[in-house]
Amino acid sequence: MKKYLEDVKLKYEGKVFKTNQFGDLIVLKYNNAEDVEVMFLDTKYTTSARMQCIKDGRVRDFLKPFMFGVGFITKTVGSKDKNYSTWQRMLERCYETKCQSKYPTYIGCTVSENFKYLEYFSKWCVNQIGFDSKDEKGRPFQLDKDILLKGNKVYSEDTCCFVPAEINTLFTKSNKSRGKYLIGVSYVKHLGKYVAYIRAYEKSNYLGVFSTEAEAIYTYKQAKESRIKDLANKWKDEIDPRAYNALMNYEVEMHD
Repeated sequence: MKKYLEDVKLKYEGKVFKTNQFGDLIVLKYNNAEDVEVMFLDTKYTTSARMQCIKDGRVRDFLKPFMFGVGFITKTVGSKDKNYSTWQRMLERCYETKCQSKYPTYIGCTVSENFKYLEYFSKWCVNQIGFDSKDEKGRPFQLDKDILLKGNKVYSEDTCCFVPAEINTLFTKSNKSRGKYLIGVSYVKHLGKYVAYIRAYEKSNYLGVFSTEAEAIYTYKQAKESRIKDLANKWKDEIDPRAYNALMNYEVEMHD
């Protein structure tokens, strides 16, 4: 048995193996088939793994960004965990070109250095008001970056909060070009008039038909600010006080 172990050590120690996603690693020490010490050549990260995993290229370098080239997974977290899926979608919106082609409003958005680490993001999430909450239809609260700081493009612990979908939707910009008309307004050519509306979670709420764009946008502004305050008060006891205050003080601007 001793002779066999020595032969195996000679076979594997010092040998370089390729991994599926993290570059090459080198075997430092072979203890047994279930415990092999390795080091990744790019980052010098050391860990232990099963020999079969090494041969199959299934060893992970936790010092190398894994998710969309920027996100670090420093510990094993189930892909079905809410904090994992929330983190993944956040990074996707900011760093995945296909996502931004479909949702161009996310172009230019970034994630703070802390939020690039799943472990840090997960710990932040579980301490946030609303993270585990659901609305009356069983929909989980959503991560929002625009309420606490209007026009914000950075996902961070200082700018994000969790809110119900019906609140979050009020601040979600359309992925389509607005055209030459102001927010919340469209022109109906065959009527020669303007229509005002508020985008909602499940449908658009139409506010009426107006002779001028100014009348339509004024109606939109009043209705949306009122709607925001109504929802803020509806969810006051279940959202972050910072979010509540921001909602109550929110003012619609013509070019939001």
